[in-house]
Amino acid sequence: MNIDIDVLSQLMPNILTVITQLCATAVLFLLMYKLAWKPVKRILDARSEYEQKRLTAAEELKQKNEQILAGIDQQIEDANLQAQQILVKAQADGQKLKDNLISEGRQKSQQLVEEAQRNITLEKNKMLEEMHEEVVEIAMSAAEKLLQQKLDSKADRESIDSFIKEVAGK
Repeated sequence: MNIDIDVLSQLMPNILTVITQLCATAVLFLLMYKLAWKPVKRILDARSEYEQKRLTAAEELKQKNEQILAGIDQQIEDANLQAQQILVKAQADGQKLKDNLISEGRQKSQQLVEEAQRNITLEKNKMLEEMHEEVVEIAMSAAEKLLQQKLDSKADRESIDSFIKEVAGK
C-alpha cells in the first residue's frame, strides 16, 4: 500500500483561491458597511437617543417628585407646628377662663357671705332693739304694778316672781 499523496501540495493553499476569497470577503464587508452598518448605526443611535431622553425625563420626574415630597413634608411639619401652637393657646385660654371663673366665684361667694353677715348683724341689732323695747315696756309695766300694789314686801316678792314668770313665758 503505497499511497502517493503529495503532502506538501495538500498543505499549501492555492494562492488564487486565497486572493479570490479575500476579495469576496472585502466586497462583502464593504456591502455590509454601506448597506447595513450605517442604517443599523443610525437606528441604534436613534434608539440610544430615545432611551437617553426617557432616562432624562424620568430623572426630572424623580427630582420633581422629591421636591414635591419635600414640600409636602414641610407643609406637614408646618401644620403640626401650627396645631401644637393652637393647642398650647387653647390650653392657656382654657386655664385663663378657669382662673377667671374661679376668681369670679370666689368674689361672688365673698360678697354673699359679707351680705349675709350684714343681714345677720342688722337682724341681730333689730332683735336687740326690739328686746330692749320689750324689756323697757315690761319693766315699766312691772314698776307700774309695783307702785299700784305697794302693800308689803311679801306682795313685792310675789309681783317680782310673777314678772319673772311673765318674762320667761314670752
